[in-house]
Amino acid sequence: MADVATDPSSSTGEQSYVKCGRCQTAYVVSDEDLGNGKGRRLECSVCEHSWFQSKDRLMTLRDGFEMVSLPDLDKERISLNIKEGKNPRFMGDTKLYVGNIAFECTEDDLVRVFSEAGVVGDISLVRDEQGRNRGFGFITMRTKEGGEKAMETLDGSEFMGRNIAVRESNSN
Repeated sequence: MADVATDPSSSTGEQSYVKCGRCQTAYVVSDEDLGNGKGRRLECSVCEHSWFQSKDRLMTLRDGFEMVSLPDLDKERISLNIKEGKNPRFMGDTKLYVGNIAFECTEDDLVRVFSEAGVVGDISLVRDEQGRNRGFGFITMRTKEGGEKAMETLDGSEFMGRNIAVRESNSN
């Protein structure tokens, strides 16, 4: 059984890819990766799901798109979800709006701070057309308790020179 490649830069030219049917992680593959026959059994390196992948069912990356590596936060979340018997795509129970974020702040900075309140399931900083942070974003905490603790301890607190606003999102 072949473990599918996790390095998106391992392919040149037109990129073909497959997706794990369990956790939806995408992998760059080539015809050579699938052997000389009609295909081969692959195993996801994130959730250990295995499947038979035929050569005629490969997907092709469209022009203007690129494959990027799965962030460690996502790998950890998927593994924890499987361990807890949850859907691999489960993000969390409490989605929070975070406002007045410093423009130089990154996703990693926010994960570091919010992890003190509980396990962070997902993070999304809203960015403009040039990729700059717009000063607000959304963080999904895995548990309601983690979300409540984040609101209690971080709302109005100073972070990177600004007092951040933390409240439950309207888009749960």
